[in-house]
Amino acid sequence: MGTVHSTGENFDEESIRKFSHFDSEDVRRWSISFQKAFPTGYLSQSDLEKLFLTFFPFGSPKKFTAILFTTINISGTEMIDFHELLISFSILTKGSSFEKLRWMFRFYDRDNDGVVSKEEMRIVAQAVYDMVGSTFDLNLDIKEMIDLIFLELENESGFLTFDDFKSLSEKKSKLFKMLTIFGD
Repeated sequence: MGTVHSTGENFDEESIRKFSHFDSEDVRRWSISFQKAFPTGYLSQSDLEKLFLTFFPFGSPKKFTAILFTTINISGTEMIDFHELLISFSILTKGSSFEKLRWMFRFYDRDNDGVVSKEEMRIVAQAVYDMVGSTFDLNLDIKEMIDLIFLELENESGFLTFDDFKSLSEKKSKLFKMLTIFGD
């Protein structure tokens, strides 16, 4: 997936149906726009950071975009191609609640060990805060917020499984909702 050079012409209908919730005409137009914006056919981590700086000019998106980049870059090639971007965008904007939650879990599970530690959660939350903190007045104690999430689950292990994530989502936890920035 990550090694295919993305252009508007090489998109087949089956690929679109398999990996996207969008219709083929929209995907074709976005693919052409992506190719114009990124003539190499790839988006680098630096490109992603520059993009987020336009939205959060007073924050520091460096850590956040590094985390986002590795989550989107499922091929692990150090470059995001159009297919990878489309998959994440599709999940986050039109995916089911389960798909969005699964994506968010991957976003927080930095070492891909199948659990989210308090430290991983703190790193991601701090990255978000660094990016938006000076744009919005968020007066938050991240460590306290994360401790309260674990307390809410009566979880003393220091790790959240996907089932824990799902449970927090089903409880409509306000604290958890604050941490799932791409969720419903």
